[in-house]
Amino acid sequence: MVFYLIGLGLEKKSVSADALAVLQNCDGIYLENYTVNFPYSIKELEDALGLKIEQLSRQNVESEKFLENAKTKNIALLVYGDSLSATTHLQLIISCKKQNILYKIFHNSSILTAVAETGLSLYKFGKTTSMPNWKEHTNKPTSFVNYIKENLSIKAHTLILTDIGLKLKKAIEQLEESAKKEKINLPKKIIIVSKAGIDKQKIFYDLISELKKKKVKMPFCIILPSELHFLEKEALNSFSK
Repeated sequence: MVFYLIGLGLEKKSVSADALAVLQNCDGIYLENYTVNFPYSIKELEDALGLKIEQLSRQNVESEKFLENAKTKNIALLVYGDSLSATTHLQLIISCKKQNILYKIFHNSSILTAVAETGLSLYKFGKTTSMPNWKEHTNKPTSFVNYIKENLSIKAHTLILTDIGLKLKKAIEQLEESAKKEKINLPKKIIIVSKAGIDKQKIFYDLISELKKKKVKMPFCIILPSELHFLEKEALNSFSK
């Protein structure tokens, strides 16, 4: 019996042929869907793969109770993007090792590689940070911008992932307020990638004040560029037209 950790990629039909063959022989297929704004519905995913999928809450995944099923059955956990982008999923593999549960990992594309379409070099990105949705907190956590400060100090670009339900205008306002509080000078122009890696992908490179006015669909990420190579400048300017 085996636990399969499978990256979905960015499109609903991006699962690898090998992973799909495994899924068709699984006794239970679960989906972690609490860390990202999916660009498609769960029903659309089921129809695309021809499979029945059970959604798991954050509590169910982090409690790891579903792993018990892997001792007597073949089960799979589907993850948007790559299978090991989040530390939660790495913890599942560590737990499998401790419990002598056989496991297999299927990797896929993720936002961490799809951002290369902006023209920015992946080698020049620093630490990735996540922006919380302030509506979900009693205070206004701004610690995420410390990664921006650190990245800028070494002339590295910053990828900012945003919490579920956080719309662009509000996200930019949170970014500005947090940067002001932590005394960080933001670049004048930033990048927004909407629906990365799928047919409806859009990339914007503009002044922060102008991007606030854009109608950008979720999911999206924000990129703060640092010092640019001339090829990066040329690529980015093509998205500002």
